Amino acid sequence: MSSQAPPDLDLTAEAAPPQVGAFRRALRRWLGEALDSAGPDPGTEDELADLADDLVLATSEALENVVDHAYAARGEPGAMSLRAELRDGTVAVVVTDHGQWREPPSGPSSRGRGLAMMERLAETSVDRGEPGTVVTLRRRLPSGAHERSAAQA
Repeated sequence: MSSQAPPDLDLTAEAAPPQVGAFRRALRRWLGEALDSAGPDPGTEDELADLADDLVLATSEALENVVDHAYAARGEPGAMSLRAELRDGTVAVVVTDHGQWREPPSGPSSRGRGLAMMERLAETSVDRGEPGTVVTLRRRLPSGAHERSAAQA
C-alpha cells in the first residue's frame, strides 16, 4: 500500500473515439493507484472497486458526449481534457471541452440518457459555458478508506 495519493491525472487530446478508450484506461490505472493509497481497509475493497467502476463508466459517458456532440456544429473535432484528483476523501473527475452544448432530445428517443446515468453513478455538475462544457463527477470514499486516507495525509 502506498502512503500518498498519486499526483493528479491531467490529460488533453483531440475529441476522437480512440482517445475515449485511452482516457478511460488511464483513469482506471490512476484510480487503482489513488484508491490503493486510501485503503484497502478490511471491508472496503468491494466498495472501492465499485466506486472505480462507477467513475470510469460515468467519465466514459461524459467523454463520449464530447466526441459525439461538443464539436458537431464545427464539423471537425476540438480538444477534450480530463482531470482527476483525490482530496479530502473525495475523488473528483472533470471532463472539459471548448465546443457547444447540445440539448438532449425532448421527445421519445433511444438517446439522451447519458446525463441521467452519470447522475446515478456520481455527484454530477454540468457547467455550460460559452464556449464549452465542464462536467464534474465526484464520489466520496467509503468511510473506512476515507479515515485511513486522512490519517496518512
